[in-house]
Amino acid sequence: MRTIRTVLTIGFAAITATSFALPAFLTTFQATYKAPKGSALESAGCKTCHVGSTTKRNPYGQDVEKAMAALKSKKVTAEVLKKVELLDSDKDGVTNIAEITKGTLPGDPKSK
Repeated sequence: MRTIRTVLTIGFAAITATSFALPAFLTTFQATYKAPKGSALESAGCKTCHVGSTTKRNPYGQDVEKAMAALKSKKVTAEVLKKVELLDSDKDGVTNIAEITKGTLPGDPKSK
C-alpha cells in the first residue's frame, strides 16, 4: 500500500512539474509556428529563447524582450513574435522567420 502511494505521489509530482515546465512563451511560440518534425527547433524547448537551462536570454530571446517592451506587452504574443521575424537575431545571415520555417534556432549562430 505504501509503495502504491509513493508511486502515485511521484507520478503526480512529475505531471505537475511537466505542466509548469512549459512556459507561456513556448506555448505561444508553438501555437504561432509549426516546427518541422525532427528539427532542432522542435526539440529546443526553452533553448529557443534561452541559453541552455539558464534564465539568460539568447539573441533571439533578447529581441523578443525588446519587441515586448516596444509593444508595451507584459507577455509574449503572436504579435510580438511577428515583430522579430525579419530580424537576424543571431547575426548568421539568415532571418529569424527563415530559421523558424527551416527548423533551425534563431538565437544560435551555429544553427542556420
